[in-house]
Amino acid sequence: MSQTLWIFIGTTTFFSVIFATANSLRLQQYVARAISNYLTSETGVTVIFESAIVPKWKDSRISFKNVYISRRPQSTPTASPKKPSGHRAAVGYDVSSHPAYNDLVEEDEEVSPNHSEDDLNYTMFDLNVDSIDVTLSLRRWLDGKGLVGDAVVKGVRGVIDRRSVHWDPENPLDPAAFRHPARQGDFELESLQLEDVLVTVYQPGDFRPYTTSIFRADIRKLRKQWLFYDFLSAENVVGQFDNCLFSLHKPQSIGRTTERDLRDGKWSRMSRIRIDGVNIDHLQNSTTDQDIKFPRDLDEGFPFNAILEELAGVITTAATVSLNIDRIPGQRELAKPPLSAPFTEESEGDSDKSKVVIDIDLRFRDLKASVPLFTSDLTYVNNALIRPIVAFMNAHHTLVPIHCRVIKDLSDFDGAWTMWETGLMDEISLKVYDALAYHVTAVNMNRRVRAVGVWSLQMTASTMLSALRNLIDPMAAQVREMYYSNGFPFDVQIPGP
Repeated sequence: MSQTLWIFIGTTTFFSVIFATANSLRLQQYVARAISNYLTSETGVTVIFESAIVPKWKDSRISFKNVYISRRPQSTPTASPKKPSGHRAAVGYDVSSHPAYNDLVEEDEEVSPNHSEDDLNYTMFDLNVDSIDVTLSLRRWLDGKGLVGDAVVKGVRGVIDRRSVHWDPENPLDPAAFRHPARQGDFELESLQLEDVLVTVYQPGDFRPYTTSIFRADIRKLRKQWLFYDFLSAENVVGQFDNCLFSLHKPQSIGRTTERDLRDGKWSRMSRIRIDGVNIDHLQNSTTDQDIKFPRDLDEGFPFNAILEELAGVITTAATVSLNIDRIPGQRELAKPPLSAPFTEESEGDSDKSKVVIDIDLRFRDLKASVPLFTSDLTYVNNALIRPIVAFMNAHHTLVPIHCRVIKDLSDFDGAWTMWETGLMDEISLKVYDALAYHVTAVNMNRRVRAVGVWSLQMTASTMLSALRNLIDPMAAQVREMYYSNGFPFDVQIPGP
């Protein structure tokens, strides 16, 4: 009974004793190979441990040193069946050159794998991790939340290769069809820390390679089923995207703390993500700022103390001068209001459902656009609609600020691992187009109204001057009328000079 209780409560300590015993007996290579094969077969991603698994008694953690993680197409050799192919088949590709794989039988030549019939339409990656420190919990594993409680990942280098990804523009894909269903045993980390992450990204279409890095990230909760949602609600993330700094943090207010702002509002959390100076081949040369509001958990009750505090706050606010509780803007204030899409009732949706509200402040700088005279990609109607927008961009190329709001159901984030799977990319693109089209249409309408107004003012002024002239000189008007009707009489003597 005591041993079972020890395993249940001190799972990390129990496994630390096992790994320490294996290390003392010089069995760490076999233990690492067994764990590597298990993780590879369960996840479909190659996981290799180069060195021993070291327990950290002081921090109650288990440290995995020099971890190699990869996802590549299957390349099981068709020749040389004599070789021990268990580990290599589980790995999914030839890792004989990697230091973690030390096979005694490597003399025979192998046939290079043929990937012509494989489905390569997915993202591949090769990552090297210096260390991964984890805590284990048998109770969480029995609850179906995975064996790992929290993790600290340090020193990640590698490549993310998307050059094999392709799609058909004529048949757009539905993001909802690519969301991942929940499965028993999906990990739910209580916390995740990332430090010193730097990867090189290769995009399809001969796009230039660029680097993405995370200096430090503190994620309070990371669930496999809500991967993208939990990343957006992280405590803080600081890094670089193609040499452009980005940060994700909590917005602040003058005179009110963030905790009080959340307690008085209907949102459980607010996050702000900002990225400056993104290159034109990504999203034009722009500065992007987003305020994200997350709904409260349905499991969280609304305590009675919060109701009393809210009533007291309302009474205090009514008795005193109200303070400005606007949050500090993420960017500099504009001299004129930004472009925004017209408000529609459909954007609010059903108020009973939990919503995620994203306020986007997008600022294009040094923007230039052009449309070819003859193109088969645009229809006649779209060509006529896009040209005024292009002319507006070129006329205001110094700064084009756009503000839009995207409201998504919380269910759209269920099973989404990327931004595309949530449908946010299409929503944001549509909102930006609506803001530009609405502003250009309004400007053209105002120009027409001004032209009609000036013409009507000229006609009114001309009529008023004619009426005034008739009142001042009625004889001239009568003579002019006689001339227009009967011509000038011949017997009228015109006095000479």
